[in-house]
Parts: sequence; C-alpha cells; structure tokens
Amino acid sequence: MFICKPKTPKILIVDDQQKNIQVLGSLLKDQNYIIGVATDGQKAVDTLKKTKDFDLILLDVNMPVMDGFEACLEIRKIEHLKKIPVIFLTAMTEENQIIKGFEVGGQDYVTKPFNARELLQRVKTHLELKQSQDQLKNVNTWLEDEIKSRTLEVKDANQKLQQANKELETLDIAKNEFLTIISHEINTPLNGIMGFINVLKDKLKSSELIEFVNLLDVSANRLLSFSKLSLRITELRTSNQFLKGVNIPLKEILGILKIKVDKMLRAKNQQLFINENQPDTYIHGDPQLILYCLDNILENAIKHSHENTNITINIENTEDKIICSIIDEGDGFSDYALANLYKLFASGKEHVDNNKGLGLALVKLIIDVHNADITVINNKTKGATVKLTFQNKKQTITS
Repeated sequence: MFICKPKTPKILIVDDQQKNIQVLGSLLKDQNYIIGVATDGQKAVDTLKKTKDFDLILLDVNMPVMDGFEACLEIRKIEHLKKIPVIFLTAMTEENQIIKGFEVGGQDYVTKPFNARELLQRVKTHLELKQSQDQLKNVNTWLEDEIKSRTLEVKDANQKLQQANKELETLDIAKNEFLTIISHEINTPLNGIMGFINVLKDKLKSSELIEFVNLLDVSANRLLSFSKLSLRITELRTSNQFLKGVNIPLKEILGILKIKVDKMLRAKNQQLFINENQPDTYIHGDPQLILYCLDNILENAIKHSHENTNITINIENTEDKIICSIIDEGDGFSDYALANLYKLFASGKEHVDNNKGLGLALVKLIIDVHNADITVINNKTKGATVKLTFQNKKQTITS
C-alpha cells in the first residue's frame, strides 16, 4: 500500500533563550514528538538546508544574528520548505507585527508567555494538515505511476491489447473522478481554514480564539478522513476483484449514527425515529463505506428539514431484499436536482444544499460496488425519501 503509517513528527525549535527551549522541548517530547534545536535564525536556515526531516518549525521572532521574520523569508526560498508549517513565538501583540509574520510566510503565531494546551493544539492542527497534504500528494503520485505501469503492460502484451486498453481507460476515468472529488473536498475545508485565519487577524484579542482554532482542527481532520475514504472508493472502482465484504449488523450502524447526529438533532429540536421489522438485520459489505452512505444521507436530511420536525428511518427485511429508507420533512429536491442527482457538483444547482451534489455522487459509487440500488423521490406531502436497496444474502452470522 502506498500510504504508509505516518512517521513520528519532527519539530524544529528556534529560540535564543535556553529556558524557552527546555520548556518547549519538554512539552513536545511528552507528546512523543521528535525535537531539533537552533539558537538563532541563521543556524535554523543552515540546519534546514541539510535535511528534509522536519515537519514543523516553532520560530522565535526576536533573536540575534537573524530574527524570525528574516529567517522565515530565507526558509521560504528553499524549495522543499516552501510549504512547511511555521508558527511564530512572539511577545509582540501589535497588529502590524502580527501581520508581518503572515506576510513573510508564517502560518500561525503564539504569544509569550504561551498557554501549553493552546500551543499543543496549534501544533497538532498544522501537523495534521501537513500530513493530509502529503498523503494526497502520494495518492496522486501513485495514480500516475499506476497509469505508467498499465501502459507498459499494454506494450508488452499485444495479445491482450483490447482488454488492457479497457482497463487503462477505466483507471483513467476513475482517476479523473477521484481527483475531481479530492480537489473539491480539499478546497472546501481549506477555504474555511483561510477564512478563520483572516478572522483571527482581526480578532487577535477575542475570547473566541480557541473556538476558531478548534474549527481549524475539524477542517484538517475532515480533509484527512475524506482522502482515505476517496482512496478506498478509487481502489474499488479500479480493482478487478469483487468487493470482499463482511456481515454488518444494521442495528449497530444505526446506533452509531444516532449518537453521531444527536447534536444536530437537538440544535433544530428534531426527532429521529428508527423502525425495523426484524431485530437482527445484516448487510453484506464494507462497514466503513456503508456507514459513510447512511451518515451522509442522514445528515443531509437533518440539515434540509425544518425545525421541530421528524426524521424517520424505516428498515424492511424481506426474503430477498433489505430496504433502508431515510425520510425527511424538508423542502425536497428541485426538478433539476432530481434529474442530476449523481453527477459530480451538478445536483445542488437548484437544491437547498450548497454541496453541489458531491455527497450523493459518492453514495452512488459506494452503492454500485455493493451491487445495490439507490432511489431518491420527493414525498407527496412534504420532504424527500432516499431509499437504499441491498440484496438479502441470508449468510450465516458467526461470532
């Protein structure tokens, strides 16, 4: 597998005060980070030119020889360091100094004396964002390498040219869809991150600062989770092997979802009802993908339903089918949306959702690899129903 287990992050502390280095080093080592040290900006630049091991820089502003602003400018001139996260450590709170830090290439700042929990949260946020970006880069590289490999196979096996060309075409289409999905889902949280950073610049002394930082963390985690999910879907689309699923207890999945959306429901004073005609219903498939499908549909049903309404999940277990219906009491889909439900970024054009149809497009991909069906209709009175129909294989469930 081309995505390896993430390595332990390595952080460079740049500060001319030994006491600060000791405090920061102890704090970061307690979080199992690997630490490097430089006592002025020039030494930091010299160290970073010699290695590509570091994942983040904690950079003091006021230092002899070369201050933090000058050092950051020099660091950004080094090709492999153009995107490394830089967090300034500063005792200065003047707005023009803070803005200068962002202008020279810093991603964030922490004022001295710093709060340990705040510092660790900012470090964690920027490390996770960097990790997700690195993994996405690896995904793209892997896809390009895979295409080259397939092309060589075609050249070396003329007797299988037709089949090889078909596989290559499938892979190329899947790659384009995958990159389109990834591009959209990267831009959405990253735009949020940049927006929050701009707010932070204007409200540096606001008590809401930690809340904005938490939102940055949510966006970065969303980015990482979505990249893994999209990769799984791409593997399924490009693989010649049949999906190797397991028997998934639907009651368990719905229990997880009920807990997950509880906050959303309470925020709009909505009620979720789950009706199942049999206590033990199992779906055969990939648990992570099935959970994503139901979560996506349920969250959108909640989002697009009015306050003080009900969301209903009906489970029907027949001889040959398992049908899961999510019913809301919202405004439903427009005619345009219903005609373009599974096209990437199309179905949201005239629908209340600004998601541009990406969610249902992904749900459709997942349902297809499970040899299942999805049906979306507007209810006669109000709201919409999304119905997922799976084959009832009635396999023996083992503990």
